[in-house]
Amino acid sequence: MRWTQAEPMARSIRQGLLFAILADSIRRSILSNKVFGVQSLVKGATQMSTNVSVFRQMIPAIGRFLAVALLLAAATAVIHLEVRWLLGHVGEDSLVEYMQELILAVTVAMFLLLVAKRPAQRGAAVLVGGFFAVLLIREMDSVFDQIVHGFWKYPAVLLAATAIGYAYRHPQTTGMPLVAYSRHSSFGLMIAGMAILMVFSRLFGMGILWNTLMGEQYVRGVKNLAEEGTELLAYCLIFCSSAWYTLSQLADKRSKQPS
Repeated sequence: MRWTQAEPMARSIRQGLLFAILADSIRRSILSNKVFGVQSLVKGATQMSTNVSVFRQMIPAIGRFLAVALLLAAATAVIHLEVRWLLGHVGEDSLVEYMQELILAVTVAMFLLLVAKRPAQRGAAVLVGGFFAVLLIREMDSVFDQIVHGFWKYPAVLLAATAIGYAYRHPQTTGMPLVAYSRHSSFGLMIAGMAILMVFSRLFGMGILWNTLMGEQYVRGVKNLAEEGTELLAYCLIFCSSAWYTLSQLADKRSKQPS
């Protein structure tokens, strides 16, 4: 009789324990899902924040690409305007030449601004600016030829000697600033522009190449377009590199005083 009465009680206790275990499992599952959901939200927010940070760090590079692309598009537009609408032959008195001279003049002006604003880099800036000023004089040889044929050489030599002499007399603002310039991120673009200007455009524009290609149908305007167009590309790269370097130095307050 006692065993018969105890059996329903034991069954009730077992059912209660099972219910408690089941309820605890459900509670743990709910809590686990909540924690997982919160962790997922935190992870997603962290990933989004990382993506935004990466994009912000890429903005300067994207801006530099767009600046170079826009300048090259403008240079190409000038070539189209010269050839298609003005029916020019890209000679010395052409829009292409004028754009080359304008780019060089602005490049020289940027380094002269560095000379005035950054005494710590004055010798290096005089040297680099003087070099591009000599190139500008060479590009304007037709103007100086109105005085005497080949007269451009005299102001070019005088300017080069002056710039070299100044840099020699101020080694403290020339040597290490030049080394620092060669290590700047913009210098690779400068090397590319100078190599195209000094080597590729000269070899690519050789008359023998275009005479061999076109034979009796040789047109000097085609050769001029190839050579001057390549030079314009080089000057655009040089300008972009110079702007990148000089503007970054002008924005850097640490480079104000000579070391």
